[in-house]
Amino acid sequence: MMIMRMQKEEKIVVVLLFMALGSLAAAFWAFSPEESYTPASGDMGSGENSRSPLITLDGRITSAENTRSGGNLILNLDSTAMPVFIPASSGAKELSAQLQKDTRVRITGTINSYQGKDELKVSRKADVQLLEG
Repeated sequence: MMIMRMQKEEKIVVVLLFMALGSLAAAFWAFSPEESYTPASGDMGSGENSRSPLITLDGRITSAENTRSGGNLILNLDSTAMPVFIPASSGAKELSAQLQKDTRVRITGTINSYQGKDELKVSRKADVQLLEG
């Protein structure tokens, strides 16, 4: 049985290969689109589709309704069929006085799934802006 020993150049190539694989693994981990997002305990969306880019919508409010429990607010805009969900933890109570029918708004949030339907979920009070006109 013949035992082969690696030459110096071969050892260098193996070390460089391991370094390249390590760099790729670190880059994959660091730049992976998977972000850890844990929804707050009172969220309606339950995190089914909790990873979503920020979306901004402009439009006029066609309806604004408080939820039956939890102090949340649901808006409908003329520019989309998707409802806008504002949790109580995102200032729904304060915003409900300002957000009336026919008010023009710009809303930023993420798309979440609630009971199998998409909705735009607002995470901060500052993500709801009143517009002129």
